[in-house]
Amino acid sequence: MSWTHDAKLLPVIRAAADEIVALRRDLHAHPELGFETKRTTDLIVKTLRGWGVEEVHDDWTRGGVVAVIEGNRPGRTVAIRADIDALAMPDESGAPWASPVCRSHACGHDGHAAWMLGAVKALHEDRNFPGRVAAIFQPAEEIGRGAKSVVDSGVLERLEVAEIYGAHNDSTLPEGVFGFREGAIQASCDFFHIRLVGRGIHAARPHYGIDPVTTGALLVSALQNIVARKIDPLESAVVSVSAFEAGDCGAPNVMPGEARLAGTVRTFSESVRDRIEEEMRRMVEEVAASQGCRAEFRYDRLTSVVMNDGERTAAIRRVAAEHFGEDAIGSIVVSMSGEDFSEYLRRIPGAMFRVGFHAPGHEVPLHNPKFDFNDAIIPAAATLFVLIAKARLEALAAATK
Repeated sequence: MSWTHDAKLLPVIRAAADEIVALRRDLHAHPELGFETKRTTDLIVKTLRGWGVEEVHDDWTRGGVVAVIEGNRPGRTVAIRADIDALAMPDESGAPWASPVCRSHACGHDGHAAWMLGAVKALHEDRNFPGRVAAIFQPAEEIGRGAKSVVDSGVLERLEVAEIYGAHNDSTLPEGVFGFREGAIQASCDFFHIRLVGRGIHAARPHYGIDPVTTGALLVSALQNIVARKIDPLESAVVSVSAFEAGDCGAPNVMPGEARLAGTVRTFSESVRDRIEEEMRRMVEEVAASQGCRAEFRYDRLTSVVMNDGERTAAIRRVAAEHFGEDAIGSIVVSMSGEDFSEYLRRIPGAMFRVGFHAPGHEVPLHNPKFDFNDAIIPAAATLFVLIAKARLEALAAATK
């Protein structure tokens, strides 16, 4: 097939491109969720060891793999990261390698794992750099728990990681364009769960019961007033109720005894995040009480704002521009989506960048059941990861002289 930026690819990655794409399609056909990624990690470990990579650890992190590549002279440690888990949704891509079960790599983590494999292969075969590179294949990004698990494992301290870099495929950027942005690029991500307990009754005699359905409907409407009337209009925030479960459509004459609601909150400010949780808790309790229901409210803080370090972002943008040309450089559109890469950036400096994939045949956005990865971008992304890792290690070595 035709590769994006074909003339700019590192030779070792260009030579292995077909094999790397085949691995991506294998991962796509066998998606795994959360931390339950044994087949995925077994394939990663087998592949890396088959290529002769000596230091591959599948026991340092829960459900993940860490590969360490030593350079040919002393130096610091730079980490590069790829997420490897899938989504619990159907695969309607129609590809020969489509998943046969109700799980799907509709976010493109199969492609992320593949380009990281390519980068590790190239770094292993050309170790002309100081220090070492730690390649982290991380599970459970989609549930917002994987990066924290890696951090809690002590891997960053064990390897004395100085900086970390990651990337995500991007439907808003054309194929062949790399996106960069300093500062905040993705929002914090929180989930909430509400249980309303009333008293079930015959639907023709509602006055004898306590209706959690109408209470839930009032709450759905009331919660929208938090952003509209409680938060500064100059601040960005989202409160979305994305699930409402109550009753049985097969029993329309039965008023249920309880209802459950769930949703998500996104912000770019910790103070706004605190205010929303406080207002939600108060609103749930008071609206439920006004209708005679008992309320249970749970608010789970998953990931914080993804905050790219300015100096490091500028540095990796220069690397991309120098190798691929200014025409290959774009900007990241700030998103209310979440990404647990923020857990790394809270502890060590680094940055995330984007890899554009939009092209004929690849117009479907992320998290759509018809999504399939654009394989043409994999070798270019792998090449850029290698260049970034080597450039940052050289810069760190120079800074310590």
